[in-house]
Amino acid sequence: MPFELPGTDGLLGHIVRLDIAVQRVLDEIASRSDISVADYLVLGVVRRSPGHRSAPSALCEVLGRTSGGMSLTLDRLERAGLVRRLPDPSDRRRVVIEATADGLDLARRVNADLHDWEDSLGVPDPEREELVAVLGRLTAVIGAADLPEAVRVR
Repeated sequence: MPFELPGTDGLLGHIVRLDIAVQRVLDEIASRSDISVADYLVLGVVRRSPGHRSAPSALCEVLGRTSGGMSLTLDRLERAGLVRRLPDPSDRRRVVIEATADGLDLARRVNADLHDWEDSLGVPDPEREELVAVLGRLTAVIGAADLPEAVRVR
C-alpha cells in the first residue's frame, strides 16, 4: 500500500520511504521463518563468510552493530541451534561464529524468499542493473559521508 510522509521531497525523503517499504518486506519475510531481520542479517553474513565462519567483531563491523547488541543476537541464534561459538584456531582467547546446518538452511530459505519477492517486482533486467548501480553509488556516498556535528556530539 502506498504511503506518504510529510516533508519527503528530495533525495532523503525518497530514501526514508524506500527504507520503510523495504523494512516492512524484510520483517514479513524473516518473521515467516520465526526470526528477526537482525537474526537473518547475521546468518546471511556468516553464510557468505569463508567456511561459514566469522569473528563477532567482523559481524559488528559489517552490520554496524555494537558488541553488546551482537552478543544478544548471537545468544539467541545459538539457543535456536542456528550458530555455534568455537575457539578461534589462530587465537584461542577469541571465538568464531559458525553457522550450523540448520542455520545455513534457514539463511538460504529466507534469502531465496527475498529474491523471489524481488523478482515479483517485475523490474526488467536492464533497468534492474541500472538501479543496482545507482543504489550502489548512493550507498557508497552515504557511507563515506561524515555525520552532522549535532549527531556526532551525542
